[in-house]
Amino acid sequence: MKRRGFEICIALLLFVGLAVTPAMGSIVEAVDTEKVTVQFWDLTGKKPVRKVLEYTESEWTDLKNQLKTIRTTSDSIEESFNAQFALFKEYGIISYDMTYETLRANAMESFKNKHYRPARETAANNIVINAICAINFELTNGSTFVFGLNTFINIVGFDIISFHKGYSPDGIQTKGLLEQSTEPGEYIGSMFGLLGYWFGTKTGSGTYSDLVVSGFTVATTWLPLS
Repeated sequence: MKRRGFEICIALLLFVGLAVTPAMGSIVEAVDTEKVTVQFWDLTGKKPVRKVLEYTESEWTDLKNQLKTIRTTSDSIEESFNAQFALFKEYGIISYDMTYETLRANAMESFKNKHYRPARETAANNIVINAICAINFELTNGSTFVFGLNTFINIVGFDIISFHKGYSPDGIQTKGLLEQSTEPGEYIGSMFGLLGYWFGTKTGSGTYSDLVVSGFTVATTWLPLS
């Protein structure tokens, strides 16, 4: 009788084990689907350096919110860049000190055949057309197509051509030949060349949805969709 009780106990344990294992597998699978694959491109040197990072949706949202707070509370594009760069270092995304002035000096050296004449002008009708300029923006729920990030030999970003469409919660900020900023809204835009940082949610080969950019570009154009 004791043996029969023992056998019943074993059978129950096996039954429970079979019932629990699929449930646990489902939980693990659910957790995995919450992961967001993010690509970070360091384009501050002569060759692009790529990092593939994984965050939970909440971690990625929190990091983007911190970057958004920096952009919306900074008094200047210089202050915004410095705070963003410090945050990248705090998160271990970059391991060195970078400042707006350092990046600007590198950009001017790279763009030395161009002329840099800062001026101040608001973006008429939320249209940005600028060259040899600092650029700072975020796009959410959009589409970005980029050519050259890892396709060609990168020479100070000149091979990078990107096309963008999406919602910019803080508008587009540029400072170069003109200092321009736009209102939040839906935009289409493009960039040629980038010396700086590119941080986005990868959706395919050369395509991104959410995107954060801070750096210097050779030329850029942005048009509002509404």
